[in-house]
Amino acid sequence: MGWLDAEKITNNERENGGRRAMYPCPACGTENGVHRDRCRCGADLSLLKTLDGLVNAWFNRGRKALEEEKTGEALEWFSACCAARPLDAALRRIQARMWVRLGRREEAESSLRRAESLEPGAPELTEIREALREAKEGHGHGEGEG
Repeated sequence: MGWLDAEKITNNERENGGRRAMYPCPACGTENGVHRDRCRCGADLSLLKTLDGLVNAWFNRGRKALEEEKTGEALEWFSACCAARPLDAALRRIQARMWVRLGRREEAESSLRRAESLEPGAPELTEIREALREAKEGHGHGEGEG
């Protein structure tokens, strides 16, 4: 499943020192991450930890749908992840790939722009751009709903 190597994404995140804070404190805006129960300002962050756990479950459901060649369903799960983790560039890249697979170029370009704005130097951007270019030429991975 070279198109979406979720294990590679997970390993890359670990190699880069783990996830950066995905959620700022709702009270003061400080980026605490999800490893703390309370912000330095005293605000309770437990709901953010719960949300982070849900996103992991949604990601796994997206991977399973993709393994079953249900690209549309996978896109729904990955898009839910993007909504819950708006600063996660890796999730936006996955979303862009799903849009390419479904032949939805405008949506793929939008997701790709967002991913690039979050992490401009990500090596996967080139691969996604190439797949998008191929799809525009009619040679791409667009596979319908699978």
